[in-house]
Amino acid sequence: MNSSNGTLQTLGRYPVGQSDFTSIIESNAVYVDKTALLYRLTHDTTYYFLSRPRRFGKSLMLSTLKAYFQGKKELFEGLAISNLEKDWKHYPVIHLTMGGENFSSVRILESHLNGEVNDNVHKLKVEIEGETASRRLKSLFRAAAEKYGEKVVILIDEYDKPMLDTRHRDDELHSDIKSLLRGFYGVIKESAEYIRFVMITGVTKFSHVNIFSGLNNLRDISLDPQYNALCGVSESEMVEYFSEDMKLFAERNGMTPEEASREFKIHYDGYRFAAEGENIYNPFSTIQAFANMEFDNYWFASGTSDHLIKELQRNHYNFDKLEGVRLSKISLMSEPSIGKTPTTLLYQAGYLTIKDYKNGLYILGFPNKEVSSSFYNVLLRYIVPVQEEQFSAFLLSAYAQEGDVEAMMEMLQIGLSHFNNMEMKKPEYEYHFKVILKALLMAAALNVEGEVLTPAGRIDMVLKTKQTIYLFEFKLDSTPEAALKQIDDKDYPFHYYDDPRPIVKIGANFSTELRRLSGWAVG
Repeated sequence: MNSSNGTLQTLGRYPVGQSDFTSIIESNAVYVDKTALLYRLTHDTTYYFLSRPRRFGKSLMLSTLKAYFQGKKELFEGLAISNLEKDWKHYPVIHLTMGGENFSSVRILESHLNGEVNDNVHKLKVEIEGETASRRLKSLFRAAAEKYGEKVVILIDEYDKPMLDTRHRDDELHSDIKSLLRGFYGVIKESAEYIRFVMITGVTKFSHVNIFSGLNNLRDISLDPQYNALCGVSESEMVEYFSEDMKLFAERNGMTPEEASREFKIHYDGYRFAAEGENIYNPFSTIQAFANMEFDNYWFASGTSDHLIKELQRNHYNFDKLEGVRLSKISLMSEPSIGKTPTTLLYQAGYLTIKDYKNGLYILGFPNKEVSSSFYNVLLRYIVPVQEEQFSAFLLSAYAQEGDVEAMMEMLQIGLSHFNNMEMKKPEYEYHFKVILKALLMAAALNVEGEVLTPAGRIDMVLKTKQTIYLFEFKLDSTPEAALKQIDDKDYPFHYYDDPRPIVKIGANFSTELRRLSGWAVG
């Protein structure tokens, strides 16, 4: 956080919608100091790539690097780098961004690339040669280095946006877009003699793009533990920068500071981008929540990517098994394969994050309440189109919290009513039935686990609220009483004997003929 007098400047100065370092500092807004990490980056290797989800601080990081390399020492007063850097220099910075455009054709991309090059030519006041964007970019590197007597700094934001935009539209268009970018980015390798530093950011590490195939010395720090907190807000930073804000937030919402901190962690914490390292709060949601002084699904509401939804629609994936899925490092960072498991895409897009690392594999799960509840709401909307005027996730949550079992089950019945619209074979009923039930409960931001293992068998579903533990057993073309009997026969409640909350047992039957819940019993 910037401060001219060494004290923390908080309470109301939130950089909502701002990703420009200079404007944030000059307006005295909140800035969580990442400059010590950036100093380490700039004095280690030359070429870097960083993958992070959208709206996770990548643009602000590049903007900070830009100001640093432009030698704007006065902006960094009071920040960590002011005590580290002894030799401030002004380098020519070439800043390219692929954001803010819908790349629906090669012509649009060509125009955008030329526009980016021209903007940098204008700002650096140099003359360049070449007819294509790639040739003009290469000429820009040389002209800028010669004019300013220093090698150039290259910052590329959202390098993969054109490829993500066209990934599901047209294979030929996607291939043409890749080919054009291959030539454009390829000039970086050809211009090594003019380059001081390169930082490239994006969501996906696309293969067959010269950034990765051409630059053998490109360092991918996306899973590097020492840069885990490069974007986002760590727990220690929450305490250092937002303690007073948390007190005000608690007061405005009728909570104690401890309760507010706990809820912030549940809603917005939980991201991790390395095998080791502390969890990270979503910076976009954190700032928005403090600015508005209320909890909401800010990051998710800011836009669910179309290519993610299309990938979900393509796959009949077991969404009940997202928690605990394992991926290798190569799978985690590679280009997601169309038509296969979308887990890699879900991680790169920020819907899943690293929870653990064992035996060379990354174990993934939902980072927090904001993402899990919102994700299942989207899943329901596209896979089981429940009408909002009929099904209410808010009411479902309230009924569960209040212990109104009948009302809770009736709301689930409404949610399942659209199950009739799904075409499937009879053996698929039970799987889809359980997945949709879990999705309905997860959409209500409830704490739900499926297939909970006990010494006597697996409990179909466990729902926990602050007041109650619900144990669900489901039968197919049987009776609710048979389901309830299984809970008792296998003594599932014993698994929670040391939990003081009362246990409610629910047995339910799904009729494949009626394609709905035919009844339930409570014990």
